[in-house]
Amino acid sequence: MTVPAVTAAQSSAFTMLLHDVRRVAGVDLAVGALMAADTDHFVIDRLVGVTTEGLRDLRVSVGAGLGGKAMLLAKPVQVQDYCSASGITHDYDDAVRRERIRASFAVPIRVPRGPRGVLWGGLRHECVFGDRVIGDVMTVVRALERDLAEDLALCRRLDNLRAAAGGAVTRGRRAAGESMTSVAERRRLVGICSELAHIASSMPDGSQRQQLDALVRRLTDEAMDGVPADPAAAPGDRRAARADLTAREREILTEVALGATNREIATKLGIGAETVKSSLTSSMRKLGVPNRAALVAVALGRERLR
Repeated sequence: MTVPAVTAAQSSAFTMLLHDVRRVAGVDLAVGALMAADTDHFVIDRLVGVTTEGLRDLRVSVGAGLGGKAMLLAKPVQVQDYCSASGITHDYDDAVRRERIRASFAVPIRVPRGPRGVLWGGLRHECVFGDRVIGDVMTVVRALERDLAEDLALCRRLDNLRAAAGGAVTRGRRAAGESMTSVAERRRLVGICSELAHIASSMPDGSQRQQLDALVRRLTDEAMDGVPADPAAAPGDRRAARADLTAREREILTEVALGATNREIATKLGIGAETVKSSLTSSMRKLGVPNRAALVAVALGRERLR
């Protein structure tokens, strides 16, 4: 099975980044894309604060438009008024006009041997973004890049530990991007597995070493899947749990995956904010996940919400 370029956990972190960028930069909207390391284009699939569908699924080539230029130059770029700006191609003016974007900046995201992407922040009036604003945006972007790089390194380490313990490194459900453990938790489990692997390596082959190897495999599964490995659990158990979600719960969870706040979801669906909160609590219980970020990870995984 081919391992996807971007996991659900990484996509979730990227969506949270857009919310942070919108807050620290004070922009009206923030959109972006996180893609495979070797792609020559980006498809905008994360949108926060938009009022139209003009930017959704917009395919942006490296070198084209503001975001493409940022990726080509590997540095932030900005324009005071997008549609009249010189120095960029205007392939995407129609979509930008639909969203009434004027001032905008684009920042590239690069992770060595990992995903790369670009984010845009926009205002619906002309503006020159100062060094402080761009600096604040770069601070949160660099934090995401560090987290993504560490996450990739930890995943490689877990794969190596699992292989040393006699396990396969096909990633199975992990390839579906359903990992929900935090980087900190994965770091802790890597430490434990490393100690167990060291102990096992000094033991002769036998039942005790086999038990240690089995424990390493189980812990690496837990670290990658975000839930304890249970050999007795049927592969369809989590699919069945998802099937128990009501239509409204699936609808709300889809909006969460797109980065909407409880208030924004309530307004869009014509329901109360408390109803949204109760629905998310119910979905967490049904899916066996502890928090909103984990819900996003599930929604962005192999079995996308329908």
